[in-house]
Amino acid sequence: MALVKGTNSYATLAEAELYFLDRIDVSAWTAADDTRKSQALITATGMLDLLSWSGGAVSESQPLAFPRDSFYFDPRIGVSVSSSITTPTRIINATFELAYHLINNEGLLDNTGLIKDLNVGGITLSTIRPASKMPLMVKRLIRPLLQQSNAMNSWWRAN
Repeated sequence: MALVKGTNSYATLAEAELYFLDRIDVSAWTAADDTRKSQALITATGMLDLLSWSGGAVSESQPLAFPRDSFYFDPRIGVSVSSSITTPTRIINATFELAYHLINNEGLLDNTGLIKDLNVGGITLSTIRPASKMPLMVKRLIRPLLQQSNAMNSWWRAN
C-alpha cells in the first residue's frame, strides 16, 4: 500500500523531506530512495500507534490513533494543548525521527544485526548492545501524550 497521510502515516513524504532539510546528521535519510523513506514513515506510524495514548480516538472509524479527545501539557511551551483537532506536532516529529532511526539501523526490527561478542585480531568487544527500537529523542517527544499507567509516579492532593 502506498503512503497515505491520515490512513497509514502521520505525515507525507514531502513533509518529511522539509523536516530533514533543517536537521543535522541525515545522511542515511538522504541516501535512501523514496520507497524506503515511505516504508519507514509507515512503519514508524505503526510503531507509534501501538503505544497507550491518553484520551480516546475522535472517531471510531479513524485508522490511526490520532487525533484524540485529549489535552496534554506541553513542557516546551508551558500550556495544555488539545489533540482533538489535528495530530500534534510532537507526534509528527516523532514519526520523522523514528523513521530516520529505522533507516539508519538496518535490521533493527528483526535483530539480524545482533551480535554478542566480536573478536578481530587482538581486539575483543563483548556485550555489544543493539540500538534501541525507540530512540530517546522520540521518547521525549511523545512522553507528554502517553497514558500515565503507573500511579506511583504521579502525585495527588486532596483539598
